[in-house]
Amino acid sequence: MAIVVAAAAGWAYSVISQPGETTGGAVAADVPKIDGVEVRYVPDGLGQPESLPAHVAGLSGKALRWQDSDGLRTVQVSVYRSSKIRDAMDILAMNVMRSPVEPRKDSDPVISDDRTDMMWLIDRGLLVRVTTSKLANDALEPITRGLHVAKAPA
Repeated sequence: MAIVVAAAAGWAYSVISQPGETTGGAVAADVPKIDGVEVRYVPDGLGQPESLPAHVAGLSGKALRWQDSDGLRTVQVSVYRSSKIRDAMDILAMNVMRSPVEPRKDSDPVISDDRTDMMWLIDRGLLVRVTTSKLANDALEPITRGLHVAKAPA
């Protein structure tokens, strides 16, 4: 099971790791963007995103969070810019994810075994984290596939 998760996560990483590459289809003008990353898919019923600061292991970034009216289904996309994190081993060393599945390659994302958390480097210096509540974990992979780098990282 963990190998399948890592392989699927690796595919999601390869889809969105190329700056400027499109993920297909027309993009509406109101696509939420966070620090150069477009969020083109969020499950229905989660309302409008809330913009908030993001902090993890000494890194500061920006985040967008969606949730349903009951607060039971949540999705958050966080973007961090850091030259300190170079690969999946650096992400694992941050020790911020509960029960991470060790990636097969240094360039693969790190994903939690319950499929509610995924972190990876889109490009040098651009770290992305997608987290979901357990009730929204089936959306983790579609969300990651729907991310798109709107501009090349600085």
